[in-house]
Amino acid sequence: MTVSQGITSAERPAIADHARYVVRRIGPAMEEYNGRLYQNCSVLHFDGAEYLFSHRAIFTLVTTASCNAACKFCSNEITFTPNGPYLEPTPHLERVVDFAELAGVTKVAFTGGEPTANPGKLASLVAAVAPRFQRARLHTNGFGLAKTVETAHGSSELLPALIASGLTGASLSIAHHETATNRRLMRIKGRWGGMSEDDVRWVASHASGRFTPRLSCVLSTEGVHRLSDILEYIEWGVSNGIKRFIFRSCSQIPEPFQKETEYSDFNESEYIPIEPLVQQMRKLDGVEETYAQHKSDSHVHVFRMGDDITVDIDESSEEEDPDPKIRRLNVMPDGVAYTSWIDPRSHLFTDDAERVRATIRRELPLLATQ
Repeated sequence: MTVSQGITSAERPAIADHARYVVRRIGPAMEEYNGRLYQNCSVLHFDGAEYLFSHRAIFTLVTTASCNAACKFCSNEITFTPNGPYLEPTPHLERVVDFAELAGVTKVAFTGGEPTANPGKLASLVAAVAPRFQRARLHTNGFGLAKTVETAHGSSELLPALIASGLTGASLSIAHHETATNRRLMRIKGRWGGMSEDDVRWVASHASGRFTPRLSCVLSTEGVHRLSDILEYIEWGVSNGIKRFIFRSCSQIPEPFQKETEYSDFNESEYIPIEPLVQQMRKLDGVEETYAQHKSDSHVHVFRMGDDITVDIDESSEEEDPDPKIRRLNVMPDGVAYTSWIDPRSHLFTDDAERVRATIRRELPLLATQ
């Protein structure tokens, strides 16, 4: 039994078929299922097994582990991210998308590595997956957004091609509004210097009722970490047409799932608690806190500045799943679907077990002995 499958083999129906259907939907009120209480989830029958899937689960496609930057705060270098060829529409991926769609997932995200480093493959992947979900967001440092790709309607720059295929948002990773500082913090390789002001304005020009760009900044003592830094960053973004911002603290990973790398050391030393910043934001004139959520593994605060500027301040850690309910679904570059960012034992489908064992031995060998 994988971590994600909350029903033991003895409890599953003895059906060796490929039937796929919703067994039961459980709403906000707690309901008992197989001797445990659950809320806000669906019980799915999928290819002979049953799964408990949260109505709020996140679906993410990690397109590639390769990147043209080497950000010290990169989560790929903190915990496991099995490499593989660039993720492409295959029957293996189609099965995961079918699963997510049956479960009622409405949002999908495309991330990396750097997804736009292979513009053609990203365009094909988004065209195949995004139309099946209400919202689709790209996480990128912006490297290939203006590169030319071929579509069914002819040549196009990548960003408008993705929007035409159903992309509804793009989160641009920019660690600092000063170009030279951003390049240094993100350790961008090659001649491309990172997103310029012209690049940001070009992306912002595609904003519409259907597509929303935002700037994403990881807090660090070497870059943005004080309220004055945040406000200066927001002012710069607004001057270039951006109205959505997110500021995050470095991720915290439990030791058994953390790789021993300089990235892990950086995330430990550079952790910046967001509560002091949140308290200061609340005192600003013209700023309204519109949402707050405190969970064991994340704190999220959303603020509105003026009429149309939205600012998220997030602090997240990762923890082992507290119960068998699936809360996230991540497809890694090797095509394997997992229900955790940090635990490679959490693969969704049992027929991926051999590839998973190889990943554990390579990425987190201490887990192989447990």
